[in-house]
Amino acid sequence: MAKKLKLRQKDLLAIGYPKGKAIGVAINAVIKHCKRQSKEVVLAQLKSVLETPEQFREDPAFGPIAAELLWEESEVEVQTEIPLAPEPKTYKTYGLQHIEAGTLLQMNTAMRLPVTVKGALMPDAHQGYGLPIGGVLATDNAIIPYAVGMDIGCRMCLTVYDIKPAFF
Repeated sequence: MAKKLKLRQKDLLAIGYPKGKAIGVAINAVIKHCKRQSKEVVLAQLKSVLETPEQFREDPAFGPIAAELLWEESEVEVQTEIPLAPEPKTYKTYGLQHIEAGTLLQMNTAMRLPVTVKGALMPDAHQGYGLPIGGVLATDNAIIPYAVGMDIGCRMCLTVYDIKPAFF
């Protein structure tokens, strides 16, 4: 009876597989389709898939590995810097006299993003981590997870009293 195949990540790294999803896909494929073959034979097959993945696209056992390797090769290099507009778009500011310069600078940076459509600063605005706390930013087809406030309990409140304004 043949010994059960034990294949590990380090085995695939040793034959040149890139770190990432392709290794997991390869190990899963081998467990499913090659569990009774020798480790040497399987590693030779996996090396062939690595060297010429396009030849294995339709292969029932190695096709998923080939697809992952081809996808990894086709990945476009991620742009690490987003070019900002030279000038910020205009935005509404409420209570400008009470808003600190650092908060305005933070909002001006947000208003220079290429996805920015509109923005506003509320009277209680103050510096945040990405967008100022009390800042509102509308974007076009984009979500910016870091453009949220981290200030627990910070809020505006409106109370309507049944008294004349002159009383205040």
